[in-house]
Amino acid sequence: MGRMDGKVAVVTGAGSGIGRAVAVMFAKEGAKVVCANRNETQGNKTLEMIKQVGGSGIFVKCDIRRKDEIKELLDKTLETYGYVSTLFNCAGVLVHKPFLEHTDEDYDLINETNFRGHYWAMQIFLPALIKHGHSSITNVASISYYKPESNAYIYGAFKAAMNKMTRDMVREFSPQGVRLNVIAPGPVNTNMTPEYVKNNPEVQKQLIKEVCPVGRLGEPEDIAYAAVWLASDEADWVTGSTVVIDGGACNMG
Repeated sequence: MGRMDGKVAVVTGAGSGIGRAVAVMFAKEGAKVVCANRNETQGNKTLEMIKQVGGSGIFVKCDIRRKDEIKELLDKTLETYGYVSTLFNCAGVLVHKPFLEHTDEDYDLINETNFRGHYWAMQIFLPALIKHGHSSITNVASISYYKPESNAYIYGAFKAAMNKMTRDMVREFSPQGVRLNVIAPGPVNTNMTPEYVKNNPEVQKQLIKEVCPVGRLGEPEDIAYAAVWLASDEADWVTGSTVVIDGGACNMG
């Protein structure tokens, strides 16, 4: 038996990086997975990977910057499976540049994707999660919300807001059967890794030396293991928690 048998899990941002790794691992552990992503090619690739590991799921094209598409995501989930038990909010973007170079467009993009989209998703999915009971929401934040980081100012601010809102919601919704938690990743090797790091082995080596005591950058699967635990019945008494997974980066000053 899998650790997520009987669960129907919706994963936003499932087309790459952490979202993809979580979607595939959810499926390996027995969940039926709804892969939500605005890029259809990437989303269908994740669905193929789920089928390759013997899992089951569907892909739904969804841009969480559009409220109507989130509503369609819920409708398609309920039409296909009849209920939803798990929402994993992972869709996100990163703008990495000096503060005075940030634009209004940068602000809007990060707000609409990293915060407002997750806010809408929770509002839209919560009635169905409450109805099912014994449900969970996990939102992906970042260690940027409390560890100072240059060039990710707007990104870190909205990750902090997401962390705060998620934990505040516990008093209202956990008594109604929905656990809410946050995962705060450190430097993980994904498509959001800045190009100057991704394409420069020497920069990577220096970054690891400075911020990763375990001696390597994180991989999406490192986050997926924790995501499975938080969504599983093993974490039945866990709500309002922020799980930091950073290879020790927050201990490096």
